[in-house]
Amino acid sequence: MRILIVRPGAIGDTLVTFPLLHYLRTRVPGTHLTFVGNAAVLPLIQAFELADEVASYEERRWSQLFLPPTASGRHALLDFLCTFDRAICWLKDADGVIAANLEAAGIPQYNIIPGRPTDTYDLPISAYLATSIVEDAAIKHQWSVPAAYAWRNRDDHTAGAIAIHPGSGGQAKCWPVAHFARTIIELWQQHIPVLVLSGPAEQSRLRELLHLLPEPPEQSLYQQLSNAPLLTVARRLQQCRAYLGNDSGITHLAAMLGLPTVALFGPSNPRIWRPQGPRVTVLRSPHLDHLPPDAVLTTLTRITS
Repeated sequence: MRILIVRPGAIGDTLVTFPLLHYLRTRVPGTHLTFVGNAAVLPLIQAFELADEVASYEERRWSQLFLPPTASGRHALLDFLCTFDRAICWLKDADGVIAANLEAAGIPQYNIIPGRPTDTYDLPISAYLATSIVEDAAIKHQWSVPAAYAWRNRDDHTAGAIAIHPGSGGQAKCWPVAHFARTIIELWQQHIPVLVLSGPAEQSRLRELLHLLPEPPEQSLYQQLSNAPLLTVARRLQQCRAYLGNDSGITHLAAMLGLPTVALFGPSNPRIWRPQGPRVTVLRSPHLDHLPPDAVLTTLTRITS
């Protein structure tokens, strides 16, 4: 069976689909899966062998999903869509144009639901996404997939640095930079090295952090990885002993890799967005500036001891 998955969104929005991709890949032998989504995550999907083919949602052809099919102007995307037996689109389709295109392409089975649930939803995001894949209601609400996609996972996390990612997609979801700085200083005092991760949108937070940090007691106690491809980030995380970060895509990645993970949540609902992984601890405060560094450091010490 040839299945098309269309899932735009941020890194975290894509990573939470990994268990579902694993389910589709392993449920029916011979399934051929094509994934269309965030270009930054596509190399990771290929490394985990979760799809046979990948494509960036930013390619212009995918905008044709939102153009109505007409008898006089069958657009080129339909010729590609007609090669699939099933399509799963996590997209808004209020006017039914996407459904009309899938029907015009002759796809026998398709599901279209918005990529995010309503504000009243209170189950894990994977259970919500599973409603477009799984027919069994019991499975929909008790979604669980072995973390087989966490390749090269190692059990010994007593060595290596603690990875810290101080950024996120929204300011309200970020623990104060000063709190991260204080935590790093405390870790240095315990002779624990720190790896600071940052992406292109987080350079101002990184500069603020570096301004607040003194020189490390030893140069080996501070490491930095900025603007690296996601696959490179994943491989560096595999060398770490633990991870600390906000509600962000990198936090989801660390959790999925089996790393002991402390996830800091503010306004987001952790019942929906809690990272999936075997060693995840969530600390939450509606106002993250009220979450004290001492509590975070205590948790980090506990999970790495």
